Amino acid sequence: MEYKIDSNFHDTRLDKFIRRKYEGVNLTGIFKMIRKGKIKVNGKKVKQNYRLQEGDVVKVFSTGGETKKKEFIELSPREVEYIQKGIVYEDEKILVFNKEADMVMHKGSGHDYGLSEMLKSYLKIEEFTFINRIDKATSGMIIGAKSLPITRDLSEEMRERRIEKKYYILVDGPVERDEFEIRSYLKKTETKVVELDEYEEGAKESISYFKVVKRGRNKTLLEGKLGTGRTHQLRVHLANLGHPITGDAKYGRGADHAMCLFSHWVDIEKYGIQLNLDIPEKFLGILK
Repeated sequence: MEYKIDSNFHDTRLDKFIRRKYEGVNLTGIFKMIRKGKIKVNGKKVKQNYRLQEGDVVKVFSTGGETKKKEFIELSPREVEYIQKGIVYEDEKILVFNKEADMVMHKGSGHDYGLSEMLKSYLKIEEFTFINRIDKATSGMIIGAKSLPITRDLSEEMRERRIEKKYYILVDGPVERDEFEIRSYLKKTETKVVELDEYEEGAKESISYFKVVKRGRNKTLLEGKLGTGRTHQLRVHLANLGHPITGDAKYGRGADHAMCLFSHWVDIEKYGIQLNLDIPEKFLGILK
């Protein structure tokens, strides 16, 4: 097989490119093929960490293991309408979507497909991917990239904390401090994330910032911002503070409605994108 490298795979390592094209061959097998010259770039043997350039020609002298072309799922009219209503921002590179609570991000156990597969089908772009994830129970804005180069670039921006996100959070009980910060260590267990006052093996430092937006009699509406991006960070910090997120069945008291955690603010400075969504009416209704 012969592949001409386009902008999608520019600067991609050779072994990662081959792994994508040949999912039926394990990484050890790919390394062996490269080492023995069964995979060449521009007619020459190269190392597995060679970074492909746009215009390179990759030849694979092998049969079997090639990834079958993936077919897009068929969307119902209702699903198309859901996607159209959920798109907050879209250009030729980036799409930002307002996810509802309890919508899964990706296919997995118990789900044939998720929001990612739906957007791939809607856009007819196999390379579309979300560069950040939020819990199934969390609602609000998530950021998607329409090509691999943009995925890599936005992922780097996210890792370096150059993309700012803020959340509206409705919590149980009256919060006295107008603004506060929580610093601790979080560690994953088999069933949940636990908070520690001191470091121990497997734990990671976590920082969250909060300020009060509105107060009710038995609830408080906060705005939260992540200083670090740990799993369930906001949920665990607030629960251990004694103010669990309303509707959080895992770390809070649970409820008969969705968890009140909403990603309302996204600032992607490099691309000049700044988006802000209103406080969900449901949050205001519960607060009253």
